[in-house]
Amino acid sequence: MPSTRPFLITFSGIDGAGKTTQIERLSARLSAQGYRVASFAFWDQVAVLPGLRTGFSSAAGRGTYVAAAGTAKNNKHIRTWYLSAVRSALYAFDVARLRYLSRRLHTREYDVVIFDRYIYDQLATLYSQHPLSQAYIRFLLRLAPRPDLAFVLDASPMEAFLRKPEYPLKFMYSYRDIFLRLHEMIPHLVVVPPSGVDETEAAIARRLSQYAGLCLLQKDTESLNAAPVDVS
Repeated sequence: MPSTRPFLITFSGIDGAGKTTQIERLSARLSAQGYRVASFAFWDQVAVLPGLRTGFSSAAGRGTYVAAAGTAKNNKHIRTWYLSAVRSALYAFDVARLRYLSRRLHTREYDVVIFDRYIYDQLATLYSQHPLSQAYIRFLLRLAPRPDLAFVLDASPMEAFLRKPEYPLKFMYSYRDIFLRLHEMIPHLVVVPPSGVDETEAAIARRLSQYAGLCLLQKDTESLNAAPVDVS
């Protein structure tokens, strides 16, 4: 674990991929092992002016797709130049808020902090092949605190849509593709392939175990390097 701040884990992916379920399971697993775990929702603890953003995106999405579950809160499927401009500015404030929050987190309070969504999910709404878009995304990524483990839960867009029909199915396919493309820009993202709930939980636990083992190995190596050498 990091020495001065909690171990940071993030979950990203399309709506309906099972992030909430896996966060709950991982939190329970770590808590049972004696760790102090906190779960943060990006929209609640980080996003700047969430009410204004919801109202603005709802106004922009008026007359567009409305799912059986109601109007989508963020209207991620709507991409206009003015929405992209507003999102770009707000995401910069989100990154600043993340940096502030990360400085306040300390191991005196938590051992592990798990984020339901992260700045990666926000940037997915800006992603395009345009050089300016990619340059701005890379700029924000350099400023954003890097998680110790960042998961992207991959899922079948059709199955995710059936579980959570907030957005048009066509958008779900393109949204999934964007997350896979983000992995090319953010190599430390760990993409968990589509699978059952138990299999996905096991894959996450294995990755966490591998990372913890690597950290222990690094600490052992550092200890050996720091140990005095007897040259007599």
